Amino acid sequence: MDIQLAMKNPNAAFASPELLETSVEFTTAQKRSILTQWKDQLEKLLIADDESMLRADAKPGGNADCLRRVTDILTRLSP
Repeated sequence: MDIQLAMKNPNAAFASPELLETSVEFTTAQKRSILTQWKDQLEKLLIADDESMLRADAKPGGNADCLRRVTDILTRLSP
C-alpha cells in the first residue's frame, strides 16, 4: 500500500487502527505518522459530532471509540 494513500485517508486504507499497528508493510515511524493523521481527522469529526453534524450512517460514539484506540496505539508505538 502506498504511504500517501494511507496518510490521506487512514480510515479507508485500514479497517481498524489495530490492523495498521500489526502491519509489516510500514515502519514504526510511518505507522506513527499515519496514526497521527488519523487522530487529527477523528478529532475534527468529533467536533462535527458535537455540532450535530453526524453522517446519516454514522454510529454514535464510533469516532470517540476509534480515537481512543488510535491514541492507545500511538502510546504503545512511542519511542
